[in-house]
Amino acid sequence: MPRGNVQVRKARREDAPGLLLLWSELRDLTRTMDRVAPVPTERGVHERLDAAEADPDLRILVAELDGEIAGMAVLTHQPYAVLFDARSVHLHFMHVRQSHRRRGVGHALVAAATAFAEEVGADQIMTSTLPQTRDENRFFARLGFAPVVIRRSATVATVRRRLAADAGAVSAVEDLLARRRSMRSRSRLRLARAAE
Repeated sequence: MPRGNVQVRKARREDAPGLLLLWSELRDLTRTMDRVAPVPTERGVHERLDAAEADPDLRILVAELDGEIAGMAVLTHQPYAVLFDARSVHLHFMHVRQSHRRRGVGHALVAAATAFAEEVGADQIMTSTLPQTRDENRFFARLGFAPVVIRRSATVATVRRRLAADAGAVSAVEDLLARRRSMRSRSRLRLARAAE
C-alpha cells in the first residue's frame, strides 16, 4: 500500500468520535481487556482530553492520514518504575485502524512519543502489549523495544477469594504439621519413659 501523508497532533475535543471508534476497535481486537476496560463514552473521552490539557505529563495523540483519523496513542511522563529515579514516557493504547496499517501511522506515533520523551528529558520509552498481539509485539521489537516485565491483572473479588482459599489450605497444612509434631513429641516421651 502506498504511504500517505501522516500527521500526528494533540487530540482535540472534536476528535472524540474518532477516538471512540479507535477505542472500540482496540477493545474488539483485545478481548481480554473486556474484563477491565470500561466501555468508552464520549463524556469519558472529553474528560480525558480535558485532563490531558491540564497535565503536562499526559498527552493524547491522534494520527491523521490523508485528513482522516487513522491512529491514536496516550503518552504519560512518569518514573520508569515506582522506586526508580529514572524517568520514562509510557506509550499506552497505541492503535492504528486496520484499514490504515502498513502506511507509516504506527511509526509516526512512536516518533511523536520519542519527541515527547526528548522534550521532557526522559531516557526511556515503555509500552505494554498483549501476548496474543503478535504483529504489535513484532513491530515494537523491530524498533528496539525489549520485554521487561509481565503484568498481570485480576479483580479484587477474585484475589480476595483466592487468598481465602489459600489461607484455608495453609491452615489445613499447619494443622497437619502440628499433629505430626505432637505425635513425634509423644513418641519421644514414651521412648524416654521406657528407657528409664
